[in-house]
Amino acid sequence: MPRQQILFVDDEPMLLQGLQRMLRPYRSEWDMAFVDGGEQALAKLAEHTFDVIVTDMRMPGMNGADLLKEVMRRHPAMVRIVLSGHADESLVSQCVGVAHQYISKPCDPEQLKALIQNACVLSGALVDEEVRKVIGAIDRLPSVPSLYLELKAALSMEDVDAHELGSIIGKDIGMTAKILKLVNSSFFGLRRVVSSPHEAVTYLGIDTIKTLVLTNGIFEQSKPFKTRLLTLPDLWHHSMTVAAGAKTIAQAEGLDLAHMEEAFVGGVLHDVGVLILASNFPDLYDQVAGLVVSERISLSTAEKELFGVTHAEVGAYLMGLWGLPAPILNIVSLHHRARVQDEGRMTPLISVHAADVICGGHEQDSVFGTGRLDQMALERAGVWERRDVWAGLVAQGEDHA
Repeated sequence: MPRQQILFVDDEPMLLQGLQRMLRPYRSEWDMAFVDGGEQALAKLAEHTFDVIVTDMRMPGMNGADLLKEVMRRHPAMVRIVLSGHADESLVSQCVGVAHQYISKPCDPEQLKALIQNACVLSGALVDEEVRKVIGAIDRLPSVPSLYLELKAALSMEDVDAHELGSIIGKDIGMTAKILKLVNSSFFGLRRVVSSPHEAVTYLGIDTIKTLVLTNGIFEQSKPFKTRLLTLPDLWHHSMTVAAGAKTIAQAEGLDLAHMEEAFVGGVLHDVGVLILASNFPDLYDQVAGLVVSERISLSTAEKELFGVTHAEVGAYLMGLWGLPAPILNIVSLHHRARVQDEGRMTPLISVHAADVICGGHEQDSVFGTGRLDQMALERAGVWERRDVWAGLVAQGEDHA
């Protein structure tokens, strides 16, 4: 595996020296360069190719936000990370549009190491070269929505409560409307109407709320689809239907609450790669959709034929850049290939895989209607005979949604 190339930028010499000492154990895995300003960083990038840039925010001359804007324009495939401790709100908001991750100083050294390692794995040899080519051709990957970052920051505080989290969500009218619509749907079976985001946080749970905020932010940033056979509302509806169905299946098979939430979160995000490909390559994705509908082949097969990659690979790459947990990355990556994760038992991945196929079967004229259940995976998990029961339960949920 080739060594990963990482560039660190900070105007404080002592901090750069501290980073060098902290990361010394990784010299056998990474080639690291350390520069003390934005102009110096761009000069270094003109001489050498890097996989990851980690920069401070407030620096004299060119600040971190301006630096990352240039990096995004000149080197769009680079992983962009902010490591900063004293930036004002306006600078932070500027970086939301260009940074994949934001870490506050002082940070836990292990957190920084893990984040860089994760980014390197995703941008390195473990990602197919075709994925890198497709991602590199996109002039702007969606960045983590500011509301999601604010929620993450609030959740890092020990004494945060549902009321405070609800107040953050309440800043976004569209997000509040979506969350209240979801929590009041018959899927959750509540006996009274929930009318505030504070109550919604309590009923839906933190992980679900965070995922909905994240997904809504991605959709808001995306350009309207120009494809004839697929629209943004189509994709949003399919994602939410699969999420609800996956949680229903997980519950029916006796998975615990944490795994039920994992199934829901994975269901919401499982097709995020479709969003990236369709919004950035509308003409080519229109051909993908046309092949699926006319030839009745799977979406992944058509994507592989025309792009050389699938939406699952592209989606997992982006979610990994954003630091989502490994179980969710696993679902996004393998929801069409559940047999790859052979645990011999029921899992959230199987729940999402099954819900995706079942829900797609109810949309036979759409791009989502050609999936097939992975019989081998379901048989190994001992749940193949449960597929008709699941279909009935999911259909009931769709009828009452």
